[in-house]
Amino acid sequence: MEYKTQHTIILLYVLAFIYKVTIYTFTWPEDLIEFIAEIAMLIACFAVMYYINPLKVFPKIYWLMLFGSAFYSMSAFMDLTEEFFVESTVRNSNLDDFLKTSGFILLSLGIHRWMNLHLQLISELKRKAETDQLTGLLNRRAFIQRITGTFKPKESEGRAFLLLDIDHFKAINDNYGHACGDQVLTSAAKSLKAKVRKDDILARWGGEEFLFFLANVTKDEAIAIANSLRQHIAQLTFQCNNEAIQCTTSIGIYHAFSSSGLEKEIDSADQALYQAKSNGRNCVVLYE
Repeated sequence: MEYKTQHTIILLYVLAFIYKVTIYTFTWPEDLIEFIAEIAMLIACFAVMYYINPLKVFPKIYWLMLFGSAFYSMSAFMDLTEEFFVESTVRNSNLDDFLKTSGFILLSLGIHRWMNLHLQLISELKRKAETDQLTGLLNRRAFIQRITGTFKPKESEGRAFLLLDIDHFKAINDNYGHACGDQVLTSAAKSLKAKVRKDDILARWGGEEFLFFLANVTKDEAIAIANSLRQHIAQLTFQCNNEAIQCTTSIGIYHAFSSSGLEKEIDSADQALYQAKSNGRNCVVLYE
């Protein structure tokens, strides 16, 4: 039964109310405002007990919230019954305060843990939404957001986009299998990430392509960095199925002193990459 605990608590309250009817003098509440407030508090506690049921997958939070709302509802129930029955309330006053205080503390702890969990889940979802699942690099969407939202170029130096493509990657998939191809991409991404400077941004642009954004670089520096990356990848050896795989890369560069539009800049780097492939691959071409 999905709400077994909650139904049990309500049943006990009903039985307790019936019991009081049999042994105490019943009267209608004289203070209507106080009566409405206590009813509302009791209903709110019940609502919390039922609302938190999806939190059963997080037991620590669920039981803190359940016990907290249960204790608080007991206090509200005791206050409510005092409106209906003529009885001595001295013996109940300390218990009432204890239940209310305990319920409030447990609810506060539960809400605190719930909020922390909520923030963790949001952070994890954001990370997954921004990350390429295979390589762990930024994906295309996150790359664009980073560029448009955070970068402010120094016009004296400029900015550059490096579009890098692994040469003959289809042949790697065909000859060694897609699992090996994925391993090559993952290892290459890890090696490229190790070369990223503090203000640079690296993303998997799609397929076997990686896109670098170099912040505050001259044209010569961009070319030097691109050649360094090309040489670094060429020196790597990827082990797959007890075979050593080596690959080369082609890189297209677009450099400018100020932004001419992100789409145009990346398209220019892509044109330079196409020229690098036409030149025989394993080379760097600057868009002119």
